[in-house]
Amino acid sequence: MELKIRVANPAGNVTIFVMSPAKREDYPAISRELLCMEELHGEQVGFVEKMQDGSFHMQMMGGEFCGNATRSFGYLLSMLSEEKAEDVWVDVSGSKKKLKVTVDMEKGTARTEMSLPMEMTEVSVKEEKYSMVVFEGICHIIVNSAPKAQEFVDELIEEAKRVCPCDAYGVMFLEESKMTPVVYVESTTSMVWESSCGSGSMGAAVYLSKDADTGEFVYELHQPGGMIEAYVKKENGKVFSCKMGGPVTISEEMKVDIK
Repeated sequence: MELKIRVANPAGNVTIFVMSPAKREDYPAISRELLCMEELHGEQVGFVEKMQDGSFHMQMMGGEFCGNATRSFGYLLSMLSEEKAEDVWVDVSGSKKKLKVTVDMEKGTARTEMSLPMEMTEVSVKEEKYSMVVFEGICHIIVNSAPKAQEFVDELIEEAKRVCPCDAYGVMFLEESKMTPVVYVESTTSMVWESSCGSGSMGAAVYLSKDADTGEFVYELHQPGGMIEAYVKKENGKVFSCKMGGPVTISEEMKVDIK
């Protein structure tokens, strides 16, 4: 099968966009094959679906939500349009509402509105408690330390599955402004130590602002692939606006053959 793809690089979190139509039941298998193509350096896969009304929907490989893919999708739609709009409303998996992506072609950046956190809870491993920020489509566990062994990550995610069934889980190792993200997608059973994570950056920002009452809080989170800015607005202790952004590049369209 020949597929048309574009490769997006949002702060190192390389996302392969499949531009050709495919059946959703085939998405996991296609994704696994694309992620095995070392020359693409992909960390995740998103499928661009054309709807009956002519609009576009972006479906992540496991139906999860991904902030970096969302802002890259907005950048892609602006890039391909005649208007080159600065504000693009995108329809993506893991979000019940359309999200606004603000694109700056000159600077090569995109910032997306994010779904608000549903709750903050805790998971426990070996009598240690860790905060977990629950979003629609993905749950992020915050670990205040340098990255730990894969065995620790596996155990933490297994416990998170028990506490909060979800499409995907992230473990964000946080050392002040330095963050190392790991993401597990349930339907594809893929575990990736990512170069950056947009929704994980948002989870970290919500966690870092947890004791604040009212105001706007901006966090620069330096990750292996680059820096992401996460914005949180709060009023009377409640989060009412979340945004995250950073650099994006998108390749020309190319063709690949898969089995």
